[in-house]
Amino acid sequence: MKQVLKVLAGIAILCGVVFLIYSFVPEYPHNFIKSFVQPVVDNEAKLRIQQVKNIAVPGIEGVNYEQALAKNSGMNCWVYEKEYAEGADKKVDKPISTKVVFRGNGASVNIKDFTEYGGKLYTSAYVKIEFIIDGTDVTIIPYIDDQKMYIDDNKHKDANKAIRDSIVQQMYGGLQEE
Repeated sequence: MKQVLKVLAGIAILCGVVFLIYSFVPEYPHNFIKSFVQPVVDNEAKLRIQQVKNIAVPGIEGVNYEQALAKNSGMNCWVYEKEYAEGADKKVDKPISTKVVFRGNGASVNIKDFTEYGGKLYTSAYVKIEFIIDGTDVTIIPYIDDQKMYIDDNKHKDANKAIRDSIVQQMYGGLQEE
């Protein structure tokens, strides 16, 4: 009986240590682990992630976002996130926004022609793409090395689409020639 209690205590301590380490890990490794666990324990997350992955990429025939984004980046992960109003009860209240977030690293992206977005060449970049879900509409916002590549006004609507399409095409087809 004492041996069983020792084993159970050891397992409890090990689980506690793993949880503490997981809690203090930076965002990317944390989400990489979450991307494996979340679809197993949350059916809504699994469904939403799969729906976003299967969206066809405009301008690349026969390619969906899963294929396009995974091709030229490493350690990819997809996570479903809900945002609630401050003080909301997550079990009762509806989220104010939901999104699927892709994260990948090691991508090379040339956005030198997009001066309003910092226009430079990124190599081994950390790429994050948010797919914000609003009913049947999906707004796609790319980030490169944590810099948002989206200007939130009506004046930049076409430029936002152009840079997003350029980033996704380069993630699929590799770095564009200068």
